Amino acid sequence: MQQSELAKRYAKALFELALQEGKQDLVFVELNLIDNILKSDKDISFFFNSPLVSDSQKTELISRTLKDAKLDSTTYSFFLLLTKNGRVGFLSQIIEAYKNQNDFTHGVQRGTVRSAVALSPAERIKIEETVSRYTGKQVIFSYKEDPSVIGGLVAEVGSYIFDDTLTSHLKRLKDETMRRFQ
Repeated sequence: MQQSELAKRYAKALFELALQEGKQDLVFVELNLIDNILKSDKDISFFFNSPLVSDSQKTELISRTLKDAKLDSTTYSFFLLLTKNGRVGFLSQIIEAYKNQNDFTHGVQRGTVRSAVALSPAERIKIEETVSRYTGKQVIFSYKEDPSVIGGLVAEVGSYIFDDTLTSHLKRLKDETMRRFQ
């Protein structure tokens, strides 16, 4: 997901505040909860995205409905601020930027692994350990099955691409053979 500079600024400010208070994980979970509610209920989503409803009406509703909820005060205040400023539509981007900020602080890097078949948990652990040793960071992968990958896998993390497919091995073998016979 592409993040706007506005979302990054909001996320950075919220993350720094939550980090000072030692609540960065709690705030992240609660923001995701709010985001899931907004995405799953079309009426609520319409209400927050409607230009016919003023920001003050939205803020009043949030104040009444979330005041007694078990939300942390930081999360509550932040969502109220987004509502007052008409920025609720940026919530998904802010959450993504917040997650990136949290990952950076904890030395975590995320990536994807594509393989022709589903990988076992043991294979996944081995891949994550191998790539973590290479990058010097803790790596968290999302795994996708991709029928275009022939034998092996492709792991992408940051600017690194680890291509261990049959296709790449055959290409290297061909290139090496061509160099030897020239």
